[in-house]
Amino acid sequence: MHTYRWLLSTVGVLGLCCLIVGPALAQQAASTYEVWAADQNGNTIYVLDPEGKVLRTVDGAALGDAKRPHMLWGVPKDAYVYSANTASNSVSVLSSQDGTVKAVIAGVGKAPHAAQPNPVHPARIYVSNIGPQAAGPDGKPDRGETIAEVVRTGAAKWEVSRFLDLKTASALADKDRFPSRRPVCAGFSKDGRHMLVTLFNGGLAVVDLQAWNVVKAWGKDEIAQYGCGFVTSPSGDELYVTAGDQQSSWLYVFDTVGEPKLVASHNLSKYGQDAHGLAVDPRGTALWVVHRVSSNVTVHPLASIRQADHQVSVIDFVGKTPDLVVFAPDYRRAYVSLRGPKPAPTIPHATVGETPGVGVVDVANRKLLNVVKLGDQEAADFHGIFIPASQR
Repeated sequence: MHTYRWLLSTVGVLGLCCLIVGPALAQQAASTYEVWAADQNGNTIYVLDPEGKVLRTVDGAALGDAKRPHMLWGVPKDAYVYSANTASNSVSVLSSQDGTVKAVIAGVGKAPHAAQPNPVHPARIYVSNIGPQAAGPDGKPDRGETIAEVVRTGAAKWEVSRFLDLKTASALADKDRFPSRRPVCAGFSKDGRHMLVTLFNGGLAVVDLQAWNVVKAWGKDEIAQYGCGFVTSPSGDELYVTAGDQQSSWLYVFDTVGEPKLVASHNLSKYGQDAHGLAVDPRGTALWVVHRVSSNVTVHPLASIRQADHQVSVIDFVGKTPDLVVFAPDYRRAYVSLRGPKPAPTIPHATVGETPGVGVVDVANRKLLNVVKLGDQEAADFHGIFIPASQR
């Protein structure tokens, strides 16, 4: 029997599949998974085998003239993966079976940073438009600082159904608490009713997807700037969120049974800087958090993650400037996307890497096995990384 679980990385973290099978079959299945990694400067998605060999690529033309494919996202029991293309203001829809492009959704907003299906209602996809709002050609506000809802119909067609303007949300009106209302990435409550979205310059908003309004928020003094990583606990009762910059790293724990509640905040700055991608290893009952500036990973036991004295262990190095992370189906390996020497201008602080591509980490020994260099080593810049649920 196959049980699949997809987790993000951005993240982010994106896509993970879990198999519960006999040892021989598990080894066979583990050898057939694919790792998808997005070069946002080269406008190309690379499809790798477990050892890092390039099987094929999907270029920007195939993605619908996509520019800067930034984040890849999919959810369990859904046949599609979504690439948010920040510079071309579009979302590409790919088959989770073979990576073929099924549709290109235009008009989703200004600088879409992530396109995320609701795990409970996967036919509804929410796009975080991180671009700062300005007046459009008609004098009206453009689609910056908005969340777009995209609806998939039974005929495998996608249409933008509505926008939520965070800049006009009354719950975010205090400019001292919310210096910007630019949405970055999101997670969802266990029942799928609420969407939690980080804000670029600090803070986090909770959107009631039925009322289509911001009903709750934490300001910049409670949730640090540049928050992006979201992943759920194995039970779905908790949501883990990262934030940080060149000097700091933060991890937040939310109870997402019903209306979300912030139950723990951990300052990880002494262990690493610029917390970003994260993923859960349910076998080891641990959360991995990737720190971009310090190029390392902190490992967090889930049993104590709500406690103030929560203990942390460190994997010292997983490749220069890692961004997002996913686990292999058998959890023997982890894969991290590595930024390049000319990173895309997605955030204001420097995250300069050396070897754009993918780092391969031995999970049991917590050791970097290999750095797979991909694309133009002077110009490439990898961010989104994903493992589809379909096994080959």
